[in-house]
Amino acid sequence: MKRISSIKKRWSMDQLITGIELPQWLSLLKTNDYQVDSTYAHRAAWVSALSLPTTALGRFEDARFGRTLAAMEIDPEPIFVLGHWRSGTTHLHNLLGRVPEHTYSTVYQVMMPGNFLTTGKLLPDLTSRLMDDTRTYDNVKQGWHEAAEDEIALAKLTGLSPYISFMFPDQAAKYEKYVDFIEATHEERERWKQALRYFIKKIMLATGGKRVIIKSCTHTARIRLLLEMFPNARFVFIHRHPYEVFLSTLHMRSHTDWENFFHRPEEVWEAQRHAQTLALGQRIFERYLADRRLIPEENLVELAYSDLVGHEMAVMEHLWDTLRIPNWDNAERVLQTYVDGLAGYQTNKLKRITKRDKGAVYEAWRPMFDAFGYDPEYSSPAPHPAVSSPSSELPAPADQESSS
Repeated sequence: MKRISSIKKRWSMDQLITGIELPQWLSLLKTNDYQVDSTYAHRAAWVSALSLPTTALGRFEDARFGRTLAAMEIDPEPIFVLGHWRSGTTHLHNLLGRVPEHTYSTVYQVMMPGNFLTTGKLLPDLTSRLMDDTRTYDNVKQGWHEAAEDEIALAKLTGLSPYISFMFPDQAAKYEKYVDFIEATHEERERWKQALRYFIKKIMLATGGKRVIIKSCTHTARIRLLLEMFPNARFVFIHRHPYEVFLSTLHMRSHTDWENFFHRPEEVWEAQRHAQTLALGQRIFERYLADRRLIPEENLVELAYSDLVGHEMAVMEHLWDTLRIPNWDNAERVLQTYVDGLAGYQTNKLKRITKRDKGAVYEAWRPMFDAFGYDPEYSSPAPHPAVSSPSSELPAPADQESSS
C-alpha cells in the first residue's frame, strides 16, 4: 500500500507523547516496530532528547514524594466528566473544575506527569510564550494551566491508550482494546489503575487535597473499571447530536492526527479515518449505554450540550444538588464570574452533513439516537449562543497556578 505523499504540519512539535520518560518511550517504539518515518525523524529526536531530563526529574520526584503518595487516600473521590469528543466535555470540565474546592489536570501536568510537582512552579512560566493562544482546531484558550485530559498522561505512563494509534496509525488495531479494557489482560488493567491513582494523588498533593474533576472521553467506555477503583464516584455524562459530534470530531482529527504522526499513513488513511471515527464512537456509546446502569442512580447526571449552553448556572446548580456536592453558594459566585467572561466566544462553523455520512452515522451510532431522542433527519447545526466557551481569560482554579 502506498503512503500519503502530501504532508501537512510536518514541523509541528506538539505531540501528545512529548514528556514521556525514556523507558516508556523505548518500550513504545519497540511495541510499534520502530516505525518512525524519516519525514518525522525530528519529532522522534525531540521526544527522545526530552525524555532524558524528564526521566531524571521523575526519579527525583519519586524519591521525594513516593512515600507521601503511597500513604495518601483519594478522598474525596473524583467526579468524572463523560462524553464523546466534541460533545461539550471541555466546557463542562472547566465549569466543574474552577470552583475553589475542586481542581483538574492541567496541560502542564499531563505533559509532565512524572515531574510536575518538582518543575511545575518554574517551567510553565518560563515557557508560556512558546504556546499558541488557542488550540489548533477550535477557539479554546490554551495555556499550561488550562484543563486537559488525563488520558494524555496515562498514555505516557502506561502506553495503554487508543491515543497511541494516532501516532502509529498502522498499529491502530492493537490499541482498540484499551478504549474499554474489556479485552485487556488483568496485568494491563491493574497497571492502568495504578497509574490513574498515582496521577490523581499527585494532583491532589499539588492542590492541597482538592477533589479532582477528571475528563477523558475514553473514560466513557470504562465505567466498570472506574467503579472498581472509586465505587462512590460521581459521573456527569454530556451528549450532543451525533451528526454534530461526527463532523466536529473529523475536523479536530484533521489537525491533531497530522500533529502526532510518527510515520506517514497509507493513502487510504483519510477514508479510514471516517470509518475509525465511527467505530470508535460506536464502541464508546455502546459500552456507556450498557454500563451506565452500574452507577448508583444518585451518582449520575446525564445532560444535553444544547441544554448546557446558555444555561450554565442553572445546570450547575442542578448538578450540585443532584450529586450532593457541597458549598454551592461559594461555587455560584465563582462560576457566575466565569460564565460572565465567556461572552463573545465563537464556536466552529460546521458544514452540512452529507446524505452518505448521515446514513453511516445513524447506522453506527443509532443507540444514541434512540437513547436520547435525536432526530435522524436533522441536517445542520442549530446556532448556539455566543456565551458558551470551554475556556476564558479568567485564571485557573485557586492554588492551581502556584502549586502545579
